Amino acid sequence: MSDNIIVKSVAGTCITFSFILAGNAITQSLMTVPALLVDFPPPGSPEHSERAKLLGRQWPLCWTVGNQFFRPISTLGFLGYAYAGYAVYREGVLARSDWKLFGVAAVMHLTTILHSALNMQPLNDKLEGLASRASEKELGEAEGIARKWASWNRLRLITPVVAGSLALWNLLSL
Repeated sequence: MSDNIIVKSVAGTCITFSFILAGNAITQSLMTVPALLVDFPPPGSPEHSERAKLLGRQWPLCWTVGNQFFRPISTLGFLGYAYAGYAVYREGVLARSDWKLFGVAAVMHLTTILHSALNMQPLNDKLEGLASRASEKELGEAEGIARKWASWNRLRLITPVVAGSLALWNLLSL
């Protein structure tokens, strides 16, 4: 590990970001989505369409914070881990830790960013669309889409935990 206080500070900040992201993923997947789906009526029941539309109206409140707060910290985590890895790499044989662990942590954050954009955003759009522009078929799939979102969101739990754990191990290996 670098004796450079800036590198240590950046790595420590990124570790904090990683575990904040993991906590958010736990909250969303294991608390928020299940709370929204409590007593969700089955498709075809008289209450189902209205409840699916309610889910669509509630959904923007759930993921707006992710777009405004968690997306930037995930991006900053990626950039910070990449910087820390590069700074340690530049020390060469004098480095007292492995730059590759910071590299893997950066890749984990990049994976989270790409997964969010490619897989999660379309589900967010589908869930938000339930509020106004959804067909009866789409309303019938509301609960399944929300459960799929919660399941896919678990990747956003795993990748920051791996990133933060590797970086913490590297930071403590002084």
